[in-house]
Parts: sequence; C-alpha cells; structure tokens
Amino acid sequence: MLQDTFDRLFSGKTLKDRGTLCQLKNDFGHRNVTTDVMNSFNYADNFIRFVTEAHIVYLAMKLLGIDDFTSAPQAAADDSSKFLDELCDQIVQYIWLMPSIADVKDVAEFAAAQDDDRDAWCICGEGKSLFCI
Repeated sequence: MLQDTFDRLFSGKTLKDRGTLCQLKNDFGHRNVTTDVMNSFNYADNFIRFVTEAHIVYLAMKLLGIDDFTSAPQAAADDSSKFLDELCDQIVQYIWLMPSIADVKDVAEFAAAQDDDRDAWCICGEGKSLFCI
C-alpha cells in the first residue's frame, strides 16, 4: 500500500511544485526516501508519517486561527481536555470522507449475496450489523 501511495503521489517531475511529496522530501532533508519503497521502506514510512503529521498540525493551526508556532489559540483553556477533544473532532470531520449511501448499499447487497457464515462476521452479536444483513 505504501508503494501504491508513492506511485501515485511521488514524482521527481514535481520537485519545484510547492507542497508535493518530492518538494517536501528535499526541503526537509529526507534524502534516503526513494520511489522504490521496498529498498527504503523505513525511510518512506517515516516520511509519510512526517508529512501526515505536518498536514494535521497545519490544519489544527488554521482551525484555531493561529498564523505561526509562537501564537496561542484564542479559545479559553479552562477545560483543556474538552478543548482538545473538540479540536480533534473538527480535524476528523474535516479530513474523513464519508462513504455515499449508494456505496454502503452496494456493500450491504454484496455481503448479503455471499454464501458464507453470516454469524462469523456479526459484530454486534444480535445479527444487526452490516455483515448480518
């Protein structure tokens, strides 16, 4: 899967394009990352984690209205746990793509048409989960 990600998103042709994986690799010194993930797996894995975490921090800063790392959020920190929970919820809501109802229906119909033991896939224990249909 990591190789698929690199095949799709990592290209040496995008070195000068701002925000691309290739540009980020060079700007942040991830020199050991190559397009051949099997020969640089740990470096590639660390790099993808680095880029993902950076984008999440950037989104959090934008959601909080923070322009630089020395600024503090305007929200009151009376209940920091609640504040962090709400921020995390906003981040997940922003980046998580919900499947369409049509896709869920297709999966449910496919699962119902399968000739295997439905009970083995039951999550709820009452036959009410998606796989129990």
